[in-house]
Amino acid sequence: MKKNFKTYTLALLVVLATIAILDNLRISDLVEEMQEDKDKLADKVASLEKKLGISSNTSDELEKENKRLVESLFQLEEEVDALKSTVEYQDFIDATSTIESYMAMETFKETWGFIALKNGTSFSMRDSVGNCPCSFAFYGKSFEWVPNTVLTLKEFRIEKEKILLTYNTVADIKHNYQFVMTKAAGRNDKVERWRIEEIKLKVKGN
Repeated sequence: MKKNFKTYTLALLVVLATIAILDNLRISDLVEEMQEDKDKLADKVASLEKKLGISSNTSDELEKENKRLVESLFQLEEEVDALKSTVEYQDFIDATSTIESYMAMETFKETWGFIALKNGTSFSMRDSVGNCPCSFAFYGKSFEWVPNTVLTLKEFRIEKEKILLTYNTVADIKHNYQFVMTKAAGRNDKVERWRIEEIKLKVKGN
């Protein structure tokens, strides 16, 4: 059973890696197209600004068009920046390895090393011995830790310098878990590694 699970996990990682490569190629093409549109808009804005500078009788319509083009340019710049990422395949492997190790932990205190040391992150236990119920707090939102509830990787995506990994959970848990992964120091380990910045709840079936 354990061997089959490892084989399934390896096969899943290969499929996900293929998807990631194809997705990166698609994103590269899209970034190039958006960059061309951005350059064209920039030329139009520059031309309009030049006209506005030399003409004292510029119409309101031309001014509105100039404003619209500036807003479109700004939006394109934001979209291009959102698509750019320095995350590589090895980063994905390291991030999923962090979750695999996190899943194997049997006590709450053992999980602390996998949590990114960030402002707004804290740990809560019923007592000093480490008895549960136990929970993390991420940016003011509480997340109850329950061992042996995370199953297999369902989906992932990359957002700039972060990797978002969504995992299926056991039937008793109402939501799937999305782990927001970032490179950061830990509570007792100051070396920057892929760690959990936040855990979000995702409705099952979506």
